[in-house]
Order: sequence, then structure tokens, then C-alpha cells
Amino acid sequence: MDWRGWILPRFGGRKPPAESLNPPEGADLAQLEELSVRGSRLDLPHPVRAFVVFEDEATARSAGERLEREGFKCQLRTSADGGWTLTAIGNLIPTPGAVTRLREQMQGITRELGGSYRGWDAPVVY
Repeated sequence: MDWRGWILPRFGGRKPPAESLNPPEGADLAQLEELSVRGSRLDLPHPVRAFVVFEDEATARSAGERLEREGFKCQLRTSADGGWTLTAIGNLIPTPGAVTRLREQMQGITRELGGSYRGWDAPVVY
């Protein structure tokens, strides 16, 4: 055993930050405000659903597998226009930074695989 295992963690490396430092988008802030107005406790974790659309099933399944490795639960269904909608569900405390991080994750996958991010939704949590 070398000495680095005593001081530095050997496995896992760095985890990505839970929140983004980039400014949030207006649509995300509007949804957070709507949750607040409806009485949701924004200091508690919410099951947040992000919606991503792909043209074919294979690409959508590939995106779902990647998101499941990142801790999301994914559901896949066909769209009325013939595409495939992937719903990625993750528990997070809905802060502007956390929602911006979610948007960045989804847009990163759609940029790589050729889909489109359609936004997020969360139920009211009391």
C-alpha cells in the first residue's frame, strides 16, 4: 500500500457539483416561483422530472442508460409525432443552482446524442 491511500481517497475521484454556478434561466426561475406560490417547501427534496426527446428508440435508450448511471430513474415512451420521450426522475432540493445543473446535464446529453431538452417539472411537496 502506498502512502497516498492514507491521505487521499483512492477510488471514486471527484463527484460533479450538485449545483451550477452559472446563472439560472428565466423559465427555471418562473417554475421555482410557481412551486413556491403553490405552497411547496423548496427546502425539501422534490422528485424532479426532466423531459428529453429523441428521434429514435436506440438513442433514447442509450441516453436513459447514461442518466441511470448518474442516479436518475428513467422512463421511455413514444411521442405523438413519432419520436421518443425520455423522462429522467431525480430527487433534488429545487434551488436555482440545482435546477441549472439539471438543465446542463440534460442539454449535455442531447448535444451529444442529437435530442432536445423540453424542460422539467416537479410536484408540490408540503
